[in-house]
Amino acid sequence: MSAKKSPLWSWVGQRISALILAIGIPVHIIAIPLSDKKISSSFVSERLSHTGWLIFDLLLLLCCVYHGLNGIYSISLDFNPDKKTTKALSLSFLILGITLSIYGILILWSFIR
Repeated sequence: MSAKKSPLWSWVGQRISALILAIGIPVHIIAIPLSDKKISSSFVSERLSHTGWLIFDLLLLLCCVYHGLNGIYSISLDFNPDKKTTKALSLSFLILGITLSIYGILILWSFIR
């Protein structure tokens, strides 16, 4: 086994996040109209006060960030950049992903306080 990083886990993560998004996004979109309530900040706060919905929204957020950034990173690798550029892209997408995840969590957190 070589010390080189295998793209297998990136591929598996992309497929798992795609499956979660394919199920989660329709649920997220359909659940609100089925509630017979007008969308407002109080409605969102009430919905996120339930642990299940909060976990669901957090999972959806993290899957969206991972799936999108991993997809863009994979596309960038198709252009065969040199090792230095690949490392810079990897680090940039990692920092961007962490930043977007923290920002999204803080926004969700503002609704449940």
